[in-house]
Amino acid sequence: MVLEPSRLSAEEVMALTRLHAELEVAGDYEPLLATLVEEPIFEFHPPGGQLVGGETLRRYYTRFLAEFMPLVEETILIGEWTNERACVHEYQLRLRIGGELENHQLMGSIYASGDRLGGERLYGSARLMDLMLGPFMEELVPIEAATQWALPTP
Repeated sequence: MVLEPSRLSAEEVMALTRLHAELEVAGDYEPLLATLVEEPIFEFHPPGGQLVGGETLRRYYTRFLAEFMPLVEETILIGEWTNERACVHEYQLRLRIGGELENHQLMGSIYASGDRLGGERLYGSARLMDLMLGPFMEELVPIEAATQWALPTP
């Protein structure tokens, strides 16, 4: 699967990634999916695998919004960097699990493809990725050769 280059400006990429994050927090499923291309790619590090395709990501987001997002007590945006290809968000997440607060760091590189988001590369602890993925850990596929998001070599 090959994603097309971004047709967005840096400002448009930032606005779209901010909207995407707001819709995740709000649990607004259909508008959230509308920010993505038809066949997005999400990478998770660790464990170093990816979820690929619209059908898979629709099922993932159903579970993510219903089971993971209710654990999120607070989201603190630490930093944001953008260009016309991608926007990187660094967060501290405060999760309430079994009555106890857990602090987690999350870094997400969110890539543009055409006029929407083509997917994300997510970096966090093994515990955080396990909580985010749940049973989708079993559906991860290997990242073949270079990631889709790598810059072309000259």
